[in-house]
Amino acid sequence: MGKPKILGLAVSNLASKPATIEYPKEPTPVEEDFRGRHYADLSKCTGCSLCSIECPADAIKMTPIPEGYDVPKSNPRRIYPLIDYGKCVYCYRCISVCPFNAYIHTNEYRLADHVISDSSGLSLSTLGKGGVK
Repeated sequence: MGKPKILGLAVSNLASKPATIEYPKEPTPVEEDFRGRHYADLSKCTGCSLCSIECPADAIKMTPIPEGYDVPKSNPRRIYPLIDYGKCVYCYRCISVCPFNAYIHTNEYRLADHVISDSSGLSLSTLGKGGVK
């Protein structure tokens, strides 16, 4: 008695569209305020370390800026916040606590990778190459 119902249900499911988004074939819609990848704009960052101190996941470490980058005079210690995306819980406390609005936030959610991911490449791309400003 239950078999005809199951057979009908199976046939109707085969004929219907999928209930889920076929990612990565179709892009996933993302809300405007989605908390995705974020990084420091080093042209604004002063190296104050507030973001590192306030990070509840201990995902931000203050790191020296490598030689060869134009470092603003507002950052005399030549350090910047390096975010470990594997530890980050995306609470955005670092963004809210930054007194210089130095963080750039995106709604990029595709973070899976075969290498350990951090914010170094994105942050350093906000500085010019050369000497010291």
